[in-house]
Amino acid sequence: MHAIDLIAPDLPPLRPDDTIGRALDWMEEFKVRHLPVTSEGRLVGLVQDTALVDRNDPNAPVSSVMEQVEVPFVRDGQHIYEVMKVMSERGLSVLPVLDPTGHYLGALNEHEALRRLAEAINLHEPGSVVVLEMNANDYSLQQIAGIVEGNDAKLLSVYNRTLPGSNRIEVTLKVNREEISDILRSFERYEYFVKSTYQGSKLHEDLRGRYDELMRFINP
Repeated sequence: MHAIDLIAPDLPPLRPDDTIGRALDWMEEFKVRHLPVTSEGRLVGLVQDTALVDRNDPNAPVSSVMEQVEVPFVRDGQHIYEVMKVMSERGLSVLPVLDPTGHYLGALNEHEALRRLAEAINLHEPGSVVVLEMNANDYSLQQIAGIVEGNDAKLLSVYNRTLPGSNRIEVTLKVNREEISDILRSFERYEYFVKSTYQGSKLHEDLRGRYDELMRFINP
C-alpha cells in the first residue's frame, strides 16, 4: 500500500489567494489541522490551523501565513509506513502527495491513512514489517510463511499489491518479532528481494496510540 492509494479525493487544496476564513471553514468541515496550498498544479505551501487563528484576520490570504520552506510531502510510490513516519515525525494531519516530476496529485489525511494501515497489518500486535518484491509467478505464501516460521517467528498478516505496469508484486509482511535479522538472511538466501523493513517499537507504538485516539474520536 502506497501514498497514491491513500489520497483523499474530497480533500481540496487551497490557493495562495484564498482567505484564512475559507481555510478554517474547510479544516472544520474535513476535521484536519493542515491544508496544502497549490498553484498551477504545484505544491507551494502548507497552512496550519494555529497559524491561521493567530493571524486573526479571516479576510487575509493564506499566503500570508503559509509554510513555504521545506514543505513536507511524499512521493506517490512511497510505502504506507514511510508515509506514516513522516506524518508522525512532523505531527501532520494532512500530507501532500507528489509525482516524480513534482506535480501535485492530492493529499492524504491521517484518519484514512490510519484506517488503511490497520487494515493492511495487525496494528495492535508488536513486531516488524518486511516488504518483499518479486515476480507475480514466483509468489508462494507457503514458502514465505515457512521461512518466517523456520526462524521461530509467526506471520501475523500479509498484504499484496501489484506494481503498476509490470508483472511484479509487492508483499508486505507483519512478523511478531522486532529482531528479524535471521529472517532477513533467510529471505536473502532464498533469493528474495527485501525492498524495505520497519523494525522497532517506537513508530509502531506511536501509530497504535494515534489509531486508538482516532477510534475514541469516532466512537466516543
